[in-house]
Amino acid sequence: MPDYHYLIPKQQQGHEKNLEYIMPCDSIEEAEDSFVDAKERLMDVNNWNKYSGIDGLEFRLSDHHGKTVSRHARKGDHIRIEVSATGQEGRSEDMDWVAIEAIEYDDYPDQGMETFGMRLHTCMNPENKQNCDAPYSLSDDATSTFVILRWGSKLIVTYHGRNEPINQANLPDDQTSLGLSDLQWSSLVSGIAESGLVRR
Repeated sequence: MPDYHYLIPKQQQGHEKNLEYIMPCDSIEEAEDSFVDAKERLMDVNNWNKYSGIDGLEFRLSDHHGKTVSRHARKGDHIRIEVSATGQEGRSEDMDWVAIEAIEYDDYPDQGMETFGMRLHTCMNPENKQNCDAPYSLSDDATSTFVILRWGSKLIVTYHGRNEPINQANLPDDQTSLGLSDLQWSSLVSGIAESGLVRR
């Protein structure tokens, strides 16, 4: 999928990540149902670790005050990302938090296409009563954007990291500023596309 979706910022500095999972369906109707299911999973942040299928990951949705909530994500919410791994002592606690900057649905009937996107940016810990609208100082342009696309009978889920810091805390080349590797993001993307764990 071309990364022309308007929620994806322009790449200006640092690292750029583009990951994609394509799921062909047998019919337009099946693709429409799969699109709805994928949207449900993307909004179900508290179960992202289950969808990814990788041990050692935990995602926790909270409101703008940092209070944990059990519901679908909303614009202005925050997500705490915890990665259980060694060799990450240099990571700042505040880098475990992202704010949900935008959630958008668009329908293009003339093209047989519909999209659903969520953009995140790194932020300070809202539990410390910092202003989470002010991004973390070392990565104020860093964003992570998920886009779900239903194009005819095809479902495509993508992840786009933009303007991620270079060599922050001496992380491996395939690891983003949020501490997740390409493999972990790819597993989450594929799980959002076709995990059997759909909550209704």
